[in-house]
Amino acid sequence: MKKKANEFNTTVSGKVIDATVKTISDLGSLGDQVLARLEVSKIDLNKQYPFNLRTALFAEVLDRFGNHALYMCGVEIFEYFPEQLKKYVEYVETHRSEMCDLDNLDLVERNLSGLVELVTQHISNTLSQVTRSENKVVYGAQCKKVRQFEYQIICTQASELKYESYIRSSWEMGISLVAGDICDFNMIFNSEQSEEGGQGWATFVWDATIKPNIDRRSPTELTMIKVNKIRKEMLKEVFAYADYQTSTANSEKQKMESLSMKLGKYVPPQIHDALFSGKYDDQIATRRKKITIFFSDIANFTSTSEGLQPEDLTKYLNEYFSEMTAIALDCGATIDKYIGDAMMVFFGDPESRGEKNDARACVEMALRMQERMGQLQDKWSNEGFADPFQVRMGINSGYCNVGNFGSDQRLTYTIIGGEVNVAQRLESNAIAGEILLSYETYAHAQDMIEVQEKEAITMKGINREIKVFSIIRRKIVADNQKVKVMKKPTKRELSQIERLENDMTVMKKNIDDLREKIDIFSKKL
Repeated sequence: MKKKANEFNTTVSGKVIDATVKTISDLGSLGDQVLARLEVSKIDLNKQYPFNLRTALFAEVLDRFGNHALYMCGVEIFEYFPEQLKKYVEYVETHRSEMCDLDNLDLVERNLSGLVELVTQHISNTLSQVTRSENKVVYGAQCKKVRQFEYQIICTQASELKYESYIRSSWEMGISLVAGDICDFNMIFNSEQSEEGGQGWATFVWDATIKPNIDRRSPTELTMIKVNKIRKEMLKEVFAYADYQTSTANSEKQKMESLSMKLGKYVPPQIHDALFSGKYDDQIATRRKKITIFFSDIANFTSTSEGLQPEDLTKYLNEYFSEMTAIALDCGATIDKYIGDAMMVFFGDPESRGEKNDARACVEMALRMQERMGQLQDKWSNEGFADPFQVRMGINSGYCNVGNFGSDQRLTYTIIGGEVNVAQRLESNAIAGEILLSYETYAHAQDMIEVQEKEAITMKGINREIKVFSIIRRKIVADNQKVKVMKKPTKRELSQIERLENDMTVMKKNIDDLREKIDIFSKKL
């Protein structure tokens, strides 16, 4: 007979329970309600409590308000463990100059790695001190280096896997609070490698990156920017929950919400949102507008797919499109259509940030897609995919007709025009792993990338010669300095280095001002 969780005598300290109750207090009296339901009148800081008392607190937040709310609660935990945060501040101040030396990435990585290990060690020590169990499980955390700037963090503690967002925030917010001006630290939950013991414990695994990110603003200010972003997402979940609660009896509304979610997979998110907010005009109408168009497809797809079983082909294609789509949406793209193994998206409608920023966003999206493809190729190779997909891309900016095309019975929201054909031609001329740009796009993004000009092309219906540029790599620009071009990496190193360069900004000279702000922050602890 399977034991219940509290029968395994896995306990956590009253200090941890008390801190958890306080961290969720912003959401009202949830903590007190849970304690009352479990007949706990007062928390004794020196006493041990069943671990599932704490998970009951997590469950209340997660069930009502979602993961963003649970993460936000975890952000507050350092307020109750200031001695740990102070040690992080001291480490950063001691090693700040080495962390900011972008001319020596090995030195930067070594010192940033030390910060991650310091946070991990403090969390590990805390877990081993506050947890008691009759199991032979070792409670704690460790950090394993995978490659430069990339790590795997493993944490075993008295919890359940579904509450990982609360646990993760201890690392992300701890580092952001003391070093947000010099690094960007992120963790992605690895559910495949994580496990739940079923005896009052779980082992969480995250794939983590820490990237140099020199910024003029203080760590506190940058952390608040992150927190506010998470808070906005949390509020959306809170309002969604409240809306659901008030409409439970309304079956028609529930059906519409279900239909909305399904419909959202078939139309661009911008159009989907406009439809359900009543702001979308479904008349057959178009307008002329400056658009940046992107095409991509898988090079040698036919020959590559012939070596795969149908089930594997479906699996890899779905993963490829899911990853690329996520990047496109994150960059603000409008997804037009999937055509076999090809993908067409555009920037500039129905929402636009101006033709220059639209073009730059499209280039950034393409770079991120190729970087992600490098990671996917490594992953697929390890899974037995002998010749992983390689993607070629083409981008052009120009005037198109955009809007609703079709009939009274069926409409398609898309773009048409000669400039669309130019983008598709660029994509078809690219080699595997290459991004080709027209001059019209390159002119807006030339400070972002290093390129090689290729032979111009002509097209029927286009009364100009199309200049073609192939992206070689990103550029890193420092204040009052010429453009610094990183040496060209090997094919194996390419995705990792470019992903680092993606968020690496310029080194600022006002280091003294940053130190002063850190001093002020540390004195407040």
